[in-house]
Amino acid sequence: MVSLRQMLKWLLFLLNMQIKWTKRASQNFEAILAHIAADNTSASRQFMLDTLKQIANLKDFPLLGRPGAVLLTRELVIHENYIVYYRIKNEIIEILRVLHVRRKYP
Repeated sequence: MVSLRQMLKWLLFLLNMQIKWTKRASQNFEAILAHIAADNTSASRQFMLDTLKQIANLKDFPLLGRPGAVLLTRELVIHENYIVYYRIKNEIIEILRVLHVRRKYP
């Protein structure tokens, strides 16, 4: 059974959670958006909004993604073709990469 102290500690942890993007993850995401926009700007915009919303959910549910293939990482499937790779370091959710499922990570 979880003690009240443990629950309060977890709640404070969640309240202080921040999301930070690595430069590489930002570049990945921008390239994906540009690729989609080349065919359909509206789809690109919607993909961006959906992705950012799902990533924002990590602040409240940091373990939402499945355990990653790389030690201490997690994988959030944001679309059938795209995965966000991230890790939790202290009170920071660090977005490491955003890749098409056919691309290998790391």
